[in-house]
Amino acid sequence: MSNLMDAARAAAELARKHGADQSAIVVSRSRGVDIEWRDGRIERVKERTRRSLSASLYVDGRYSASSTNDLRPTALDAFIAEAVANTRLLEPDPHRGLPDPERYAGRAAIDLDLVDPDKDAVDGEQRRALAEQLEALARSGDDALPIVSVASSVGDNHGQSARVHSNGFEGEVEGTSSGYSVSITVKDADGRRPMGWSYSYRRHRADLDAPALVAAEAREKARAQLGAGRVETGRYRVVVENRAMPKLIGSFLAPISGPALQQRRSLWEGKLGERIASEKLSIWDEPHRTRGMASALWDGDGFATRRRPLIEKGVLATYLIDQYYARKMGVEPTGGRTHGLDWDYGERDLAALIGDIEEGVLIDRFLGGNSNQTTGEFSFGCAGRMIRDGQLAEPVAEMNLAGNLATLFGRLVELGDDPDRNRSSRCPSAVFDGLQLGGA
Repeated sequence: MSNLMDAARAAAELARKHGADQSAIVVSRSRGVDIEWRDGRIERVKERTRRSLSASLYVDGRYSASSTNDLRPTALDAFIAEAVANTRLLEPDPHRGLPDPERYAGRAAIDLDLVDPDKDAVDGEQRRALAEQLEALARSGDDALPIVSVASSVGDNHGQSARVHSNGFEGEVEGTSSGYSVSITVKDADGRRPMGWSYSYRRHRADLDAPALVAAEAREKARAQLGAGRVETGRYRVVVENRAMPKLIGSFLAPISGPALQQRRSLWEGKLGERIASEKLSIWDEPHRTRGMASALWDGDGFATRRRPLIEKGVLATYLIDQYYARKMGVEPTGGRTHGLDWDYGERDLAALIGDIEEGVLIDRFLGGNSNQTTGEFSFGCAGRMIRDGQLAEPVAEMNLAGNLATLFGRLVELGDDPDRNRSSRCPSAVFDGLQLGGA
């Protein structure tokens, strides 16, 4: 990747030459291929090849961010010159600027293993064959499904980037990703056409779930939606499946961000060190997970990443504040984002969590909705299955889960031992007591 780093250094020098006080330059390139297959034929093949440069410029107390795909030397010189000139026209922002170079120290010297050594081993014909195989597997179950359509997709990507700050930071990143998915649309007796979907997504192709497992899960999710009714409005013990949990935890953690706090629209303002959830909830930012989908040795400010607690036994342990918002707030920066979550997982799988419930609801997917970071009020559409005597029963759809984020995770009873390894959040399934559900 030395040519990317050379290009970033050259652009930083151009910014200095044209009058920028400071600059942060990122040069990146990526190549990806996606094949979409539907009902026995290729629907679309897309190859993505990108090369770009982004420049954050600090000029006379002013700031701008610009990007270009034209990296020819003459074009780049003109781009930087114009960007610097345009920055001078903006209003000053005294809080903008690169971090103190001392904050760049402490980067871990570990190999995150983000690049698949077999990244070039799959060709177009193999991708097509896998997409076709996924459809065949989706149609081959023992139980007869009223299938209307089957769609599958196969894709992979290889990306590289180099970052240079004019006050001393330099860093390079390289990573790969591979994945496939299958969706099955079925016809219900009432004319509805629900869809079951599953996927697998990893840094290394060898870590992907077996195609047969992905197809079987899509079949089960499609079959489970046939004949869906509505839930009776009331409070229930609710199990949220691991793949649906990111909706809840994402909404719960969003108010700890720097922008929400600085703009006084966070219900967690002033709650640092206080209990905001059940003691069953402990979550860490885990940036150094090998082959993690969001793992990183440094963040967008150039700060070294480290494992750090977000929630410890229900107590709020940190805010997520980057360099810019830290200056606006007059506090020390803590890092503005997470790079993969780790949890204090439970000891039982989803089936065991369900097995303890006499009457309740399994939520296996969310269907939109919104939450308010300031008040904590939320309302999410969802669907899933009734639970009766510890067994999954009839499907239910068009449900609405409503409540307040300030009390939601206080109702957490148990977490499962089943992290979703397809996502950087690695959410487990979770059991909540007394959640309000209504028929939409």
